[in-house]
Amino acid sequence: MNNGTNTAETAQKASGHNDAPARSYRPRLSFYHANGKGTGSAAQFEAVPAGGDRDGAVFLSLAQQKSVATGSVEQGTRQHATFDWQNRVTVKLNFGDLCQMLQVFKGQAASIADGKGLYHDSRNTTTLINLTRQSEPYTGLALEVSRRGKAESEPAVRTRIVFNSAEAFGLGAVLEQVLGLLAFGIPNDAFYSARPERLEPESATF
Repeated sequence: MNNGTNTAETAQKASGHNDAPARSYRPRLSFYHANGKGTGSAAQFEAVPAGGDRDGAVFLSLAQQKSVATGSVEQGTRQHATFDWQNRVTVKLNFGDLCQMLQVFKGQAASIADGKGLYHDSRNTTTLINLTRQSEPYTGLALEVSRRGKAESEPAVRTRIVFNSAEAFGLGAVLEQVLGLLAFGIPNDAFYSARPERLEPESATF
C-alpha cells in the first residue's frame, strides 16, 4: 500500500517559498497486490472534493499485473513487479456509491445491494462494481469491476482485488472521512473552488 505525497511542496513551504499554489497535487491511496504468477492487481483511490456547484467524487482505478518481480536485492538486480496502468479501468464513485460500499466495509452488509452491485451506465459502456465480504481462501473484502462496451466488437473487462482485513479496515475508515469532502468540499479553499470544472483522474505514474 502506498499513500502518495508531495515532498517537494512540503520542503518549499518549510523554506518560506510559496510560489506554487496550495495543494497543487492530488494524494492517492494505492494498493499493490503482485504475485509470482503475474495474475495480481492494483487499486488506486483519488478523492476530488466538492467545489462551487461541482459535486465531489472518488475515482477508483484498477489495473492488472503486467510483469512479475525479478532479480535479487542482495545482488542489486531487483526489478519490482509492474502493473498495466495504461489499460486500467477507472470508475467515478459519488456520495451514494460510497455510502453503499461503506455498509460492506463496516460489516452492515455482506455485499453491495445483496450482490447486485453498483450499476453505472454511460453512452459507450456499462459498468458493474461490487464489494463482497469473503472468508475463503482468507478473510477480506473482494472488490470487482466489470465493464462492457456497447459496441459488439469491444471485449468485456473484469478486474478484481481482495483487501485483507487490515487493508479493509483502513480503507473503510478513510472513505468514511471522505464523505464530508464529497458533500461539502473544503471550506474557504480557493484552490479547489477556482479549478476548472474537470473531474477526471490524473494519469498514473507508476
